[in-house]
Amino acid sequence: MLELDFRIVGATRPSPRTIPTFSAEQRKHIASLVHSPETYESIVALEGSDEFTRRTDEAWAALSWSWYRRFGQPVVNRYGQDRYDLVDITATNPRLGSTRFSDTPAGLCWIWHDLNITTVDGSFVGEWCETGEPPIILNFRDPRDALVSLINFVEGKTPKGFGNFYERRVFNSILLTKPTMAEKIDYALRDPYFLARTEFEKSIWLLHHPAVCKVRYEDLVGPQGGGSKKQQISAVEDVLRHVGAEDRDAEAIADRIYNPDAWSFHKGKTGSWREVFTRENIALFNDLYGDVLEQYGYE
Repeated sequence: MLELDFRIVGATRPSPRTIPTFSAEQRKHIASLVHSPETYESIVALEGSDEFTRRTDEAWAALSWSWYRRFGQPVVNRYGQDRYDLVDITATNPRLGSTRFSDTPAGLCWIWHDLNITTVDGSFVGEWCETGEPPIILNFRDPRDALVSLINFVEGKTPKGFGNFYERRVFNSILLTKPTMAEKIDYALRDPYFLARTEFEKSIWLLHHPAVCKVRYEDLVGPQGGGSKKQQISAVEDVLRHVGAEDRDAEAIADRIYNPDAWSFHKGKTGSWREVFTRENIALFNDLYGDVLEQYGYE
């Protein structure tokens, strides 16, 4: 998405390359969604000043956090009550919650770890079913590799820590008490509240929906991540078609998308679960997630 010049919103770590930037017109539009007509006019009168930038930054924060809530994301658990309350404290438009997703700024890619059909705002689902917008991409990975990757990440083996979600601190402390990888895997499988325990199940509706573009991690990573160049280019082409960017050079983009220095990468290779799963880990995983493996095509 970054190679296609999108900026990123959602469950990702902000960086200068990912943070959205807005024109004055976009800032005014954001303010019009968040505020009452009277407050909006008072903000527009400040255009060109630092106070205009501050007030519209504030409006964008309220708009984006309102969509975190409407997408059913666990805002309080991951970010704190103040982020959840920021919407209600800032917004002066009583109908903010009924604005359409198409009203949000263009050029943004919203990324979530899951999109639970039972908690996402039904008006978003209705808008998507009626219009086909926004295009939705489901990016998934072998659940066994995903589990190993998450354990390495939460344990702090990645270059820049394990992120800012509060609950990760708890699981980091727990994992550090387990002396072997086999014990860490066993714990992660047995704790019903361990991170990402249910994300694959929550996404099964996306996996089967014909309007969703399905992309496997194993295909996207290409030769550097243990895949093939042909599959990588094909996966990129699928994404380009889905977001209406067929004019872009898929091979050139494929050459740049694998980043071994990504802050969340430990190894970033496919099939690493085979190196660390014991027979007992495999048996327990198959007992708990055999159906998931089958539906996602990994068994």
